[in-house]
Amino acid sequence: MLIYCKVILFILSILAAQTVFAANNLKVEITGVEGEVLANINNSLSIITAANQTNKTEISAATDKVVDNVRKGLSLVGVTQQPSKPDLSDQKIQQLHKKTQKQIEQAIQPFGFYEATINQSLNKENEQWKAVYAISLGPQVKIQTIAVKVLGPAENEPAVKALIDNLPFKQGDKLLHQPYTNFKQLLFDTIFDLGYIDAEYIKSELRVDIKNQQATILLDINSGLKYFFGPIKIEQSVVNDSLVEKLIVIDEETVFNTDRLIELQLRLMDTGYFSNTEINIEKEKTILQYIPVTITATPSKKLKYSMRAGFGTDTGPRVGFSVLNRRVNQYGHNLQFSTRLSPVANNLSAQYKIPIGNISKESLDFFSNIDQENINNIDSIQYSIGSAINKNLWGSRTRFSITLLQEQFSFDNELDQTANLLMPGITFNYAKADNALFTRKGYSLSADMHGGIESNISDTTFLHNSISGRSVIPLNNKSRLLNRLDLGLIVTSDFDDLPPSERFFTGGGQSVRGYDYKDIGEVNSFGNNIGGQYLAAMSVEVDYLFWNNYGAAVFFDAGDAAKDSQLELKKAAGIGFRYRSPIGMIRVDFAHPFDDPDETFRFHISIGPDL
Repeated sequence: MLIYCKVILFILSILAAQTVFAANNLKVEITGVEGEVLANINNSLSIITAANQTNKTEISAATDKVVDNVRKGLSLVGVTQQPSKPDLSDQKIQQLHKKTQKQIEQAIQPFGFYEATINQSLNKENEQWKAVYAISLGPQVKIQTIAVKVLGPAENEPAVKALIDNLPFKQGDKLLHQPYTNFKQLLFDTIFDLGYIDAEYIKSELRVDIKNQQATILLDINSGLKYFFGPIKIEQSVVNDSLVEKLIVIDEETVFNTDRLIELQLRLMDTGYFSNTEINIEKEKTILQYIPVTITATPSKKLKYSMRAGFGTDTGPRVGFSVLNRRVNQYGHNLQFSTRLSPVANNLSAQYKIPIGNISKESLDFFSNIDQENINNIDSIQYSIGSAINKNLWGSRTRFSITLLQEQFSFDNELDQTANLLMPGITFNYAKADNALFTRKGYSLSADMHGGIESNISDTTFLHNSISGRSVIPLNNKSRLLNRLDLGLIVTSDFDDLPPSERFFTGGGQSVRGYDYKDIGEVNSFGNNIGGQYLAAMSVEVDYLFWNNYGAAVFFDAGDAAKDSQLELKKAAGIGFRYRSPIGMIRVDFAHPFDDPDETFRFHISIGPDL
């Protein structure tokens, strides 16, 4: 399938190349140049722009026909363009042709060519116009003199010195305008970000001596004085002032930098207390280079209602509803009630959150949950209450918790059991990605360790450990390699005393595709899947976006959950369809299980980010 996709793209690229310089009655040819110089000429000539606009619909029509033929399995040969817009008039073509000399000269000058010879012709034969531009670039101007000066105290800044010591151009280099333009902007931005907000160029010149084929670069920038943050005032009326003051990590010795203000603005918005924030930099009230800042925060609605609906092959159709009170009191406490319903799993929960530390990301939580599951041969209902502290540690989200759980469960035709557990635990989550929703390059790591000690409250002693890693590696601009590894170990002397929620299962759209949800695990003498004490699951996948947001994937999964450490991995492989939607990647997978004689393939749907 990937081969067909590449063939389609190759044919379309050829089709576009054949038409990009031609209208119905005009053909444009350019010779003597290539690469970036040619590309800049193409983008600069109005005669080419007019030809492309006239022919735009024809290209689209031909493209659609190619795609339609491929989908129908028809031959790719014989696709022709049908006129859909009027030809350019003779007068218009002649007017556009007269402008090309100057446009070509302007297009090649950024590459240091100022003495090009341009031979141009325009002829008409059999109602077809042909414009030819033969270009001889001539000598390329070289840089002779470079003078970059920083006036004012910024001259002594290490970052500024480093820039000037490592110029992207040197004497004798061929002149290119873009490195000069980029450096000029970079030097200004660096000085500005160091607190010199009055910085301005006194001189910024790129002089070209065409006769001697030499260029001179002159840059003089006056930094002005260095500014610092003065008092920062947040005007708001929804929570206690001491709460939002915790978000201000800028003191009066911090160099003035607008990026720091944007960071503060985002932290305020992340709390959920405010719907909008407006920053007012009061420079006119500056005292000894200290600039006061006032931020006006508009309160958000106190109650937030949310409804969710979805479908997954693991859970079937599912719906959810929640209501959040963002501000229970002036100290920013919030309270949320939520429910989630599906054919195999249901949940009812309540959570009371108290902000601590970094109030936008850290909190003390009190929670209670009722969870009911009916998966394969397992019936379970769980009642839990607990508390947790969420902290930002080591660049990650870390959660310390203690949970009291009562779980009533049974395995098909076996007797009902009840487990009572008191479980302290720690959970660690870290992710780094270039894009959280559509990751091209990134990785994530999560780990969980919790357990209990046999006592009057807890029925058994155990330690539950699990770790999961994921990575996304770009192969080229359209394809990626996705890897996943899940490992788990339960240390216990009596596995049978553990409820299903504390055992390992695998299988399904998020683990080993080709098998039913939580279908892989230890099987007892009754033939019931009772889960495992050990877990290993992995996946390797390559996906490819062959047309805009549409793509395909091939994958291999393997995994097992068992009471014995000698795991026998169940394997599966398959192909999938991918669509990059506004809510995340939609995945439709067809997987063949190699270790299930009752199934030839299984269908899976999942939606969401890759990490």
